[in-house]
Amino acid sequence: MRKRTSSTVKKMISMILAVLMIAGLMGCGASPATQQNAEEASTQETAEPAESSAVEESTAGSEETSGQTKIFFTNAILTAPYCALQLDAMQQYATANNIDLQVADGKEDAQTQLDQIKNAVTQGVDGIIYFPGDEASTIPVVRYLDESGVPFIVLNSKVDESVRDLVPSYVGSDYEEMGKMAGELALDALGDEGGNIVIINGLSGTEVANSTTKGFMDVIGTNSNIEILADQPADWDTAKAMTIMEDYITTFGDKIDLVFAVDSGMTKGAAQALENAGLWGEIPVVCSDQGQFVLDAIANGEMKGTAKQDAVDEGNLAMETIMKLVNGEAVETWEIVPTEMLTVDNIEGLKGY
Repeated sequence: MRKRTSSTVKKMISMILAVLMIAGLMGCGASPATQQNAEEASTQETAEPAESSAVEESTAGSEETSGQTKIFFTNAILTAPYCALQLDAMQQYATANNIDLQVADGKEDAQTQLDQIKNAVTQGVDGIIYFPGDEASTIPVVRYLDESGVPFIVLNSKVDESVRDLVPSYVGSDYEEMGKMAGELALDALGDEGGNIVIINGLSGTEVANSTTKGFMDVIGTNSNIEILADQPADWDTAKAMTIMEDYITTFGDKIDLVFAVDSGMTKGAAQALENAGLWGEIPVVCSDQGQFVLDAIANGEMKGTAKQDAVDEGNLAMETIMKLVNGEAVETWEIVPTEMLTVDNIEGLKGY
């Protein structure tokens, strides 16, 4: 009995040990699986913040871009010397004020500018600056701008009178007044005896050329002894102006008593032709804006004066005005760029184009 009990106990102990060993093996087998699951969970937890960070960076970049005010600018005569200085001022203003300024060359073509504006509206812009060419071709452009609902201004040259009431604001000089200043310089140079004048004009049909010439003619018309020998457009181009002046010298010779070139770039071309003919300084030249050539000529005593038209002032005023409209602020229907007679007494510190 005692032996059987001992044997039974031994068997029971053996069974218990066997069970414990199996349990131990099962526990060891589960451990890698549990570890793997823990590692995967840990990896997922680590990955999720990285993904969230990437989204936040992308959103931040998008917000930075979308935070800029988008202004579209189309200029009919973008390559004119005056416009280079004007554009530089506008771009500097844009950089300083978180503005995305998009610029297009209108190539002196109203249909090109209209297509550019339509594309800009489709792409989505906050405001538009329209620098037109000739007045007559502006009608469909202004009507589209008005119907687009996008805030816009007209810069430098007025649009056709039939659509001026649709323009929220025009930024530009009083060209008629500037023309009068040039006329006063001409009267002073010619005196009571008068004389013969040749004119080198700007782009035909533009408000700048039309109004400047009108102001000039109104003043010199007070002297009946003054005669206009010729008036030809050089389209604001220095080389064209030089060619026209060469033709004037060939055609009229010593009959020319004074030259009126509407802007400084064309004045430079006329001066070169006169210098080549040995006439620079002999025949007076008057102008109606403040290019660097003219400012230097005034300082050197080669010209008496001109009318102030600051391209930097005009560019900055254009940007200030369109931003006011975009922000819902009130603006003047004509934001006038200040002008005055410039002579050797008040040109110091002025910058020309």
